Order: sequence, then C-alpha cells, then structure tokens
Amino acid sequence: MPKHAAIKRKVVRLTLAVSFSLILSGVFLSATKDEGYQKGKQIFEKNCAVCHKISTEKLVGPGLKDVTKRRDKAWMRKFIRGSQDLVKSGDKTANEVFKANGMIPMPDHKFLTDDDLTNLIGYIENFKPEAARAVTVDITKKDGFTNEEIKRGERLFMGVIPFEKGITLNCSSCHATQNTDTLNFNPSLYDLSVAWSEPNGTNVYQVLSVPTSQRMTDAHKGLQLSDKEIYDITAYFSVIAKTGLTNEKTFPARLLLFLVLGFLMALALADLIYFKKVKYKLVHILIIVGGLSVHTTMAIQEGIKLGRTKNYAPDQPIKFSHKVHAGQNKTDCQYCHSIATYSKSAGIPSPSLCMNCHKVVTQGTRSGKFEINKIYRAIQSGKSIPWVRIHKLPDHVFFSHAQHVEVGKVKCQECHGRVEEMDLVKQAADLSMGWCVNCHRRTAVQFTDNKYYDSYKKLHEKLKAGGMTKVTVEKIGGLDCSKCHY
Repeated sequence: MPKHAAIKRKVVRLTLAVSFSLILSGVFLSATKDEGYQKGKQIFEKNCAVCHKISTEKLVGPGLKDVTKRRDKAWMRKFIRGSQDLVKSGDKTANEVFKANGMIPMPDHKFLTDDDLTNLIGYIENFKPEAARAVTVDITKKDGFTNEEIKRGERLFMGVIPFEKGITLNCSSCHATQNTDTLNFNPSLYDLSVAWSEPNGTNVYQVLSVPTSQRMTDAHKGLQLSDKEIYDITAYFSVIAKTGLTNEKTFPARLLLFLVLGFLMALALADLIYFKKVKYKLVHILIIVGGLSVHTTMAIQEGIKLGRTKNYAPDQPIKFSHKVHAGQNKTDCQYCHSIATYSKSAGIPSPSLCMNCHKVVTQGTRSGKFEINKIYRAIQSGKSIPWVRIHKLPDHVFFSHAQHVEVGKVKCQECHGRVEEMDLVKQAADLSMGWCVNCHRRTAVQFTDNKYYDSYKKLHEKLKAGGMTKVTVEKIGGLDCSKCHY
C-alpha cells in the first residue's frame, strides 16, 4: 500500500510538472507571438501603411488582405526587399503586380532583416482590426451642434472651466487661437479644427485617448477627458473650421505718428495765421518744417515699398522648416527644387517626393505626427498642398533659375537669404531693379576657358593686358533693358 501511494505521488508530481511546463511554454509562445505581432505592426506602420491597407481596398498599392493565401511567402520576402530587382529579372508574378498597379515602383526595403520580414508577414497574415473605442456620444457628428455645446467647448479649450477630472488646462497656451507672425510648431486651434473636419481627418476621440506621437504623449501626460468633454470641444472646432482665427492686432505706430504730426502742423499753421497765441514764430516754423520732413520721408518710404514685399513671411499649410531640412539634416536645395537647373522656376516638390523620406520619418521632434500627417492626407485625397508663394517678380520681368543656378553658379542664399537658418521662410531681399542691377555690377562671370564668350575679343584683350581683373555680368550686357524686360 505505501508503495502504491509513493507511485501515485510521483505520477501526480510528474503530471503537475508537465502541465506547468506546457502552461509556461504556451505563455512563452503566446508572448513571443504577441511580441512578433507588435514588431510587425510597427514595421508596417512605418514602411507600408502610406501605400497599403490590410483590407480589399486599394490605396496607392493593392489591399493586402489574404495576400499570404495568394502569394508564396518566400516570393513575398524577395518582392518586399527589392520589387524592381524581381521585375527586371523577368519574374512573371512580379511583372503582373507591377503592371496591375500602374507601374508605380515600390521602394526597396533591403534594410529589413529576416526576422523583420517574418514579423511583418506574420502581422499581415494574422491582422485583426483594432476594436473601435467605445464612446457614449456621436463621434461622426461634424455639424449641427447647439450653442450651449459650442460655448462649453470654447470654455474648456480656453481653460475657463475645469475638466471633470479636476484639471484646469488652457489648451490655447500651446495651440494658438489668433493668427500671429510668430511660428508655433504646435498646431493652432484652426489646424486642429480643419484636421478634425476633413473626411479622412483626425479621430479626436482616439488621439486623445492614445496619443500618436512621443511629443503628444509628453504634452498630454496625465490628461484624461470624458467623451462629453471631447464632444463639446469638437463642437467648438466645427465653428473655427468655418470662421478661421482672428488676426493679432498690432499697434499702428506709424499711422499714429503721421496723424499727430499732421494735427500739430495744422495747429501751428492756424496759430501763425489766425490765433497768434504763440509769440515766437520760430516755434511754428520748426513744427511745420519738422512735420513736413517726417511726412515727406514716410511718403517716400511707403512709395518705394509699393509692389515690394521684403520680409514677407506667410504661414504655410504645412509647417515645413528649412532650418531642420536644409540646415540640420543638410538636405541639398536641389533635391526638393530639382528643376531649378533647367527651368525658369525652382518648382515646388510634390507630396510623393516628401514621401521618399517621410515613409520612414513619421514624426517630428517639435510637431509630432500632426504636420507629417498632412502629407499623408494630401496623397490620400489626391489634392495638391496649397503652398503660399513668397518670392514673386512683376509679370514684365524675365528671370530664369536655370540661367543663374546652372550657368551662373549663383548660390541660393544670394537671393533667398540664409534659408538653412529659417524655420519660417521670409523674403530676404526686396527684389527691386536696383538690387538686381547692383548684383550684375559686382558678380563675375566665368569668362576664361569658356568658348561661349570667345566673341568678346576686346574684353579678352583687356584681361590679358591687365586692364581689368574680372568680367562682370554688366560688361556682357547684363544691364541691357531687353535682357530682363519683355
């Protein structure tokens, strides 16, 4: 009997040990699988989500639902790593996919490791859409809010009344509620409102619950809003999306000075002719002469500025920083403005060019994902980004970037200022005729060892004789009216 009991105890222990091992293995495998799924999700969102959806819907590339049932996984690995290599090799399936999708080449992803590809394909194969956040209000509502809801949303946003959790937070301390001449990388109230109101815009309920960037996570730390509070804030957004922001009022100092001096001159003239209260005529003369001098100077200055926009620095639809791109990241100007070497204009880069970098760089250190998401939405909607032009010459003036950039080797900074130091680009020069003429007078051309200028025999003779040290644009007709004016 004791022997049977001992055997029974051993069997029980062995059973428990095996069961425990199986449980641990299951937990480990489940955790490993979940970890691989999350890694695959990160890879997909970083590299694939801009062009593909895991559904039957086509974005830029085809929908990827059940793609592992249609394609061999080994083939998928090759295609993901280098689709064009596979196309050029004559692979039948690769060429069919390429032609079926408008012959738009998919970027190579040769930097992905074998484990990365395993996790990515596993994520696509086992993809489960995230359950929509359960809310107690109508999150699809974009219009038709009551005045009470709009007013409460405004007060919550401005920090006039506290949130239900007892936090009093003034959102306007980060999100501008007026148009100003100072660049703020945080989205303004209007930016937020437009992003929310667009058809494929921001899901405010989701974003405020699960921040989409580290920048937003840090800024909203400890902030928890109820569905009703978010609903009221979106009610306020619905108004701002239509009306926009008010302009920040600036004190009209020059106008006030002009009017005050005009009033003083009128008083001095009236006293000099009629009232004669002030005995010393020199006082009248000084006031009138001084006032006229200032008025004349101001009139001349304003006249000269007509049609000129020096220091013009408008807000752009996307807060693109040349300081970050051209300055810190050393991006060559002609990478984005590629037609400057052969065209009259420098050109504005298309969103697809931006995606060469921003399919990988999905968030910024100062604006999080908000500004970069505008590029994604522009691509999805097919609408062009309405950039605001800064540098514009009169219609009767001819100017060619190709002539200056490619032939003259003029640096961008000569005309545009130190753009690599500007977050918000402004017009650095007044672009007046005098400014252009002065540049033509002092800028030397590559005159020697250039067969184009062989016909200028007298200038060549002067150079050889030492009569001149350089040939400027002026010397070869750079001041002729017909060179720049139609």
